[in-house]
Amino acid sequence: MAQTRLSSLLPRTALLHLGLATGGASGALAFAPLYWAPVMWLSLAALFICVARAPSAGAAAWRGLSWGMGYFVANIYWVFISMHVYGGMPAWMAAGCTVLFALYLALFPALAGWLGQRLAAPARWRLPLLIPAAFVATEYLRGWLFTGFPWASSGVSQLPHTPLAGFAPVLGAWGVGLLLALSVGLLASRPRSPRHWGAVAAIWLAGGALQQVDWTVAQGRPVTVTLVQGNIPQNMKWDEAHFVENLRTYLQLTRAARGELVILPETAIPAFLEDIPGWYLAHLRQAVGDRHLISGVPIQGKQPDEYYNAVLALSDATQPAYYKHHLVPFGEFVPVPALFGWMYRFLNMPLSGFTSGPARQAPLQLGATRLAPNVCYEDVFGREILRALPQATLLVNVSNLAWFDGSWAAAQHAQMSQARALETGRYMLRATNTGMTAIIDEKGHIRAAAPQMQKALLEGRARNFSGMTPYARLDDWPVLLTIGFILGAAALARRRI
Repeated sequence: MAQTRLSSLLPRTALLHLGLATGGASGALAFAPLYWAPVMWLSLAALFICVARAPSAGAAAWRGLSWGMGYFVANIYWVFISMHVYGGMPAWMAAGCTVLFALYLALFPALAGWLGQRLAAPARWRLPLLIPAAFVATEYLRGWLFTGFPWASSGVSQLPHTPLAGFAPVLGAWGVGLLLALSVGLLASRPRSPRHWGAVAAIWLAGGALQQVDWTVAQGRPVTVTLVQGNIPQNMKWDEAHFVENLRTYLQLTRAARGELVILPETAIPAFLEDIPGWYLAHLRQAVGDRHLISGVPIQGKQPDEYYNAVLALSDATQPAYYKHHLVPFGEFVPVPALFGWMYRFLNMPLSGFTSGPARQAPLQLGATRLAPNVCYEDVFGREILRALPQATLLVNVSNLAWFDGSWAAAQHAQMSQARALETGRYMLRATNTGMTAIIDEKGHIRAAAPQMQKALLEGRARNFSGMTPYARLDDWPVLLTIGFILGAAALARRRI
C-alpha cells in the first residue's frame, strides 16, 4: 500500500534514482566503525544491475550519478563539520560545498556507468566483467586526479576481516576492490550459475589461504611504545589564550609515558619549531631520558612563506625531519587560488599554505627501529606509503582529526591505516589528537586503541618487520593491466561489430 502511494506521487524513474541513492548511502555501513562488509556487496550489486539494464549510456551515467551522490554524501558528510563547526563557514554555505564535493565525486561512478554501457560488446560481458572493471578504473582515477581523493574506496571496506583481505599484500586495496567488484558482477549476472558461484568461491577461498601467508619477517624483540592523545579541541588548539595549557598537557603526558618510543600527534605543539621556548623542549627531552620522542610540529622554511607540516625526533637532533609530501587540498593549500580563494574569507584555517616535502624521504633511525612517518591524509594513498620500503621497519601516522569530531571520519581513517599495514606487512602506529589512536599489526588488526575524544596514553608493543610483500614490489601495475585488458578487449570487440 505504501509503495502504491509513493508510486502515485513520484514517477518510476524518480523512484529508481531515489532507490539508487539510498543503496549508495548504505555503502557507508560497510566501513569502520561498523565494518558491515556484506553491505558493500549489496550496494554494488544494485548499482551494477541498474547500470546493466539502462536503455542507453546516458541513462547508465545518470544512474551511476544517483548512486554516487548517496554514497559520497554518506561517506564524506564530515566535511560539513570541518567547514561550519570549526571553520566558521555559514551552515548553508558549508552544506552547499559538501554537496558540490559529493557531486564531483559522484561523477566517477557516473563515468563507470557510461563506460559500462558504451563499451559493452558482446552484451554478455557487461555485468560480469566490464561494469566491475569500469567501476574500479574510475575509483582509481578518483584517487589520482587533481592530487586524488581515494577515501571510501570499495576495496578498503573488505579489510581486514573478510577473506579478500588475503589479497591486500599481493594486489593492494585496489586489487581487493577489483576482486570484490568481479565477484559481485559474476553473481549478479547469473545468480543461479554453478560456474559463477564456483569462480567466486575460488577467489574467496584463495583469499582465505593467502591470509595464512607471512610475507614479511619480524626483526628483534618487541618495542614498547606510547602513543599520546592530548584531546585538545580544535577551537582551542591554535588559540593563543590556551597555548601554555596545551604545552602543559603534552609535557604532563610525556612525563607519564613509559614506552621506548613516545609518539605525539600531528602539530602537537601549536607553534613553529623555531618559536617554541628552549626550556620547554629541554623539559620534553628530560622527560624521556634516553628513549625516543617523536612529535608533529610545523617548521619554518628558508623563505618567509615556506613552512612544512613536519614530524621530528625531538630526542635526537641528528635525525632529519620528515616533511609532509601529500598535502590536503583546501586544508593545507589552496588549489587554483583564483577559483577557490574566496572560500577563505569565510573559513578559519590556520596554516593553510604549507609547502610540500620531497616524495622520498629516509626513515628515522631510532635504535633498531627504522621509522617511516606519514602525516594524516597521506596514509590514504597506498602506493605513496610504499616509497619508504624496504628500509622502513615500522610505520607511524600522526594525525589531528579534531576537525571532524562527532563523525565517523576518524574510524574510517583508521581503517585505511589498517589497509596500509596489510599492504606493507608492517605495524602501523597511529598517534592522534582526539582519535583514533591505535596500534595496528602487520595483518591489519587493531591490537589496542585509545578511547576517542579523551585524554589518553596508549601503552603497548610493536614489532619491527623486514621484507617486501608482492604488492610492495609490483605496486598497482597488475591491477591496472588487468583493468586495461578488460576495457581494451571490450572496446576492440565493439569496433568489430
